[in-house]
Amino acid sequence: MNNKIIYILNTTLLFLVLSTILSCSSKIETNEFEIIIKTDAKTDSLSMYPSFVSKKFLDTTYTFLFKGAIKNGLVNFKGKKLSHPIMFDLLVDGEGFSEKFFIDNGNTELTVNFLDKDKKVIINPKMKSNAQKEYESLKINGLDSIESLYKKAIGDVEERRRFSAIRDTLIVDFLNDNPDSYVPLWLMTNYYSRFGLKYNKLYDKSLNSFSEEIKNTKLFKKLSISIDETKQKYFLNNEMPLKDFDLEFINFKLSNINDNKYILLDFWYTNCKPCLEEMPKYIPLYDRYKDKGFEIVSISVDKTNKIQNWKTLIKEKGFNWTHYLDENGTETKKLNINRFPTTFLIRSDGKIIERDIKSEKLETFLNSKLK
Repeated sequence: MNNKIIYILNTTLLFLVLSTILSCSSKIETNEFEIIIKTDAKTDSLSMYPSFVSKKFLDTTYTFLFKGAIKNGLVNFKGKKLSHPIMFDLLVDGEGFSEKFFIDNGNTELTVNFLDKDKKVIINPKMKSNAQKEYESLKINGLDSIESLYKKAIGDVEERRRFSAIRDTLIVDFLNDNPDSYVPLWLMTNYYSRFGLKYNKLYDKSLNSFSEEIKNTKLFKKLSISIDETKQKYFLNNEMPLKDFDLEFINFKLSNINDNKYILLDFWYTNCKPCLEEMPKYIPLYDRYKDKGFEIVSISVDKTNKIQNWKTLIKEKGFNWTHYLDENGTETKKLNINRFPTTFLIRSDGKIIERDIKSEKLETFLNSKLK
């Protein structure tokens, strides 16, 4: 009887130990990733890192750069848990980069042929992450084709711009249909970083389409901040075409009045003393040059409780040009305009001639241009 009890206890103990081991094994697998790479590369080592150029987007809490020795055509990398899917490149010195691919937590096996011109990455279908499946779908549905056309258009700047616009539209359309996907976030970061951190209006307008989960990632926040910074530089460095300066929040487009040779954009509010000192000086200038190709557009950032004051003041002061209200300055802040008055003198071709031009200088300018 005692032997039987001992046997049952031993069996139970063994079961508990095995259960604990299996439980730990499962926990390790879901809290880390491992990637096994089969390659024909003729060098001693291979590197893997996220697919963009600028390190400013890296999460400094995670070591993203992996470098390992190639043994018998194989190399493997292990890492701690990824906070979300990552888009990677493989690099072999002297042989270049592989095509891009996505991995998530768990195990991934792939083959990359560096002797092939396109350096294709083939992933075991059973081990493809959801992000990789989404990426392959986007590539099949136009991304690969447009990338190929872009590469062939070497030396043709206009063609490359056209293909870039088509590519960006494909990515944003995919985002609109798949707000939970990390694929458009990585692609936008990659292209934005790769092409010199230049302002991209389409990317900027599409950022709000991402899900709340993605908006909370460090990658999204760093991309959003960087795009805001480049937007300010783009606007202030006279690079924003008239047709792109689209103040949708006030139902107004500068392109609607681009028959005028010169437009003065004036941001103000009714309790702004410097604004009210400068604006009366515009009255004789507007009366003199409005029929010769000059227009003024004043945009007020008055608060909700000041709207009636705004309407009354315009009438009483005789500011008889075009006026719009950005209630509480909500949208003006997005243009990084935070001091008043702020003015922009703009040409008919969309270029900014001068920011914060004084009325005296404006009068001299208009007199020389609109006689």
